[in-house]
Amino acid sequence: MPVSIKRIFLHLAASGLALTAASIATHAEEGMKAYEIKDMRGMRFCEFLLISADNVVIYNTSASDGCPADKWEALDLEALAAEHGVLKAQLNGPKFWAMDEQTVYLGEEKIFGGIAARYGATLPLAALGSGEGAAPYEPYVSAKNQSFVFRAGAPIYELVDAEGNVYALNAWGPNVTDGNPDNLAAQLAPAEGWTARATLPEADVIIAGTSDTPVDMVGDDMKQYYTRYRADQ
Repeated sequence: MPVSIKRIFLHLAASGLALTAASIATHAEEGMKAYEIKDMRGMRFCEFLLISADNVVIYNTSASDGCPADKWEALDLEALAAEHGVLKAQLNGPKFWAMDEQTVYLGEEKIFGGIAARYGATLPLAALGSGEGAAPYEPYVSAKNQSFVFRAGAPIYELVDAEGNVYALNAWGPNVTDGNPDNLAAQLAPAEGWTARATLPEADVIIAGTSDTPVDMVGDDMKQYYTRYRADQ
């Protein structure tokens, strides 16, 4: 019997967030291409954030040639910012994907210190929070074409807020004990009203969104990011 699929569409919170966002059009978004990546749970990737006066442009290595540790550790942020004509460059990673499959639209490829990465998204400056990533446990809004697949019986690592809204972990970072996200809940220090947990879905879960539909995301205190979804459908 084929495994049933639970399709869960990303949606905006009803909490009245001050920040709203739509896809921010840039020349890099022309020619975006869909990349379907399978068997990716635990796959290492890195991201480059190019920060300008009013937005943050993100490049991701997932559909390129990986993120070799020697090149990553040798990166010069000031040199990267100057090379790409932005105020500041910031790194995100290495991280490890928490889902089993993903379809993501990516754009032009750029080289960062010898590492190839493709354009992934443009976010408002508020997504940076204090400048070291989004402020922990303070939701923000993003918009991009992307879908995640979590296979039946494989864990989804979640944050739950005081109202019962559920956010699924996108990727875990290098400081998770033993590199095993099963240890994540014990490491986090959630803000008041928030809890961390892992659930085992009985059916495949697909979380899908588009650049025309802003979605809620949130970061934890270990600079890991989660996407809100309806876990009750």
